[in-house]
Amino acid sequence: MKDPDKETDIITNKGNNVPESGNGIFFPNISNVEYTDISAVIRMIENNASQSQNAMWMGREVFGNVYRYISRYHERYLNDVCRILFTLNYIDENNRDDKIILAFRNLVQGSLRNSDVMVQISRSQFFLILPEVKATNADNVIDRIVNRWYQGEYAAVTDLKWEISNMNYSVSDKDKKSGGRKEWVVIVDDDAVNLKIAEFVLNKSNMRTTTLKSGKELIDFLDKNSPDLILLDIKMPEIDGFETLKIIREKGGSISRIPVIFLTADDDNKSEAAGFAMGAMDFIKKPFVPDILTARVKQAVRLIGLQNHLEEEVNEKIFENEQLFMHIVQSLAEAIDAKDTYTNGHSSRVAGYAKEIARRSGFSEDRLEDVYMMGLLHDVGKIGVPDAIINKPGKLTDEEFEQIKNHPVMGARILKNIKEKPMLAKAARWHHERYGGGGYPDGLKGEDIPEEARIIAVADSYDAMTSSRSYRDPMPQDRVRSEIENGRGTQFDPRFADIMLEMMNEDIDYNMREK
Repeated sequence: MKDPDKETDIITNKGNNVPESGNGIFFPNISNVEYTDISAVIRMIENNASQSQNAMWMGREVFGNVYRYISRYHERYLNDVCRILFTLNYIDENNRDDKIILAFRNLVQGSLRNSDVMVQISRSQFFLILPEVKATNADNVIDRIVNRWYQGEYAAVTDLKWEISNMNYSVSDKDKKSGGRKEWVVIVDDDAVNLKIAEFVLNKSNMRTTTLKSGKELIDFLDKNSPDLILLDIKMPEIDGFETLKIIREKGGSISRIPVIFLTADDDNKSEAAGFAMGAMDFIKKPFVPDILTARVKQAVRLIGLQNHLEEEVNEKIFENEQLFMHIVQSLAEAIDAKDTYTNGHSSRVAGYAKEIARRSGFSEDRLEDVYMMGLLHDVGKIGVPDAIINKPGKLTDEEFEQIKNHPVMGARILKNIKEKPMLAKAARWHHERYGGGGYPDGLKGEDIPEEARIIAVADSYDAMTSSRSYRDPMPQDRVRSEIENGRGTQFDPRFADIMLEMMNEDIDYNMREK
């Protein structure tokens, strides 16, 4: 990132895709006041950013300077900047614990890039600045942090809330006439005269322009910049326009999706056909006719804006629907666990163990989320089992045990109605099948049992052994390890049993169990 005053690189790791881990820039607690919303936090920072503080408030002063620097950079280069306020509330105020705050702080900080900034505004509030991150990408960051937190050991005693705010562009009087932000067009042509003409015409129409003389310059330029539109000449020395576009598309990511309009002095139908086949948006003939150049570029920019706006709305709706569905799933899982006096939190623990086993097995992010949801709902069929049977302290009769054994079938029948997530019924129906055969309800064995169900079978048994029951306390860790070792190849898939044993070996203090 360039300092707008000194033009030197001072912050690294740019980009909209936030990696799984990083360190960011962290400032300690700079205030004892808890703020009601993100607007109040922003007012506090902006009011103090230009004021000198004494030594006790050096944290706030330094952070104010960083905030002001990011604002200046943002205003000059018109980049996206997202601000997020996390507030960690305690369900029971008597359970307030500094270890919980530290755990959340470490989780958030581990999710940031080196260029991100986090400040602890109050004891339980954290303010984040994500430079060059759009709102849709910020939603992905929040989703990852929230999901990780609610899968952790403090989820049951805390309630996490958050707010997002975009840093508004600084709009000059000239910009206001065109509606605000200037569209950024990059013009690539080896002819200096063509560059000057195009630059003059587009600047006159209040567009921001950058001129480059070769395809190689454009490729290097796009490594650090993301314009709205590229005007690309076809015939250039070294790398022509077609080869340049091919290289850009092969790069992938957001850069590969920047719209391109080819510039050409030829009336060649074959060239146009080839360009459109590569994904070019349009062709503009040279020498330029100013009105036509302006009209074509403006039309392209308007179309791009509409497409981006529609894409953002669609992504927001998808995210909202996914979040709503997950909340419903979590509520349903809690309702299931509430039926059993002795399995409070069982479904969420099984989901967490299963997801970790799947992660260590190399599952993709999408499949990990599916496994987690399957774990939450694997016992949904118990809704149809009488409470008296589920909570019976003594031995079940044969008839009662048959009712218990029917819950996988009932669960699959309930979940098959969720057409958008057909895989949910798999774990519900087959998590009591045995790898060596002899399980229920269908007597499947080996690879015939769906992979996700085999994972949940191990996680489910582990949690059953490490939780309290009406007839016993949680088993000692050595005995649990012995039971899983003995079940390899008979009750459990050996691959997933070994991963569970690996997780147990790492859990030296036996914390991975019902609390």
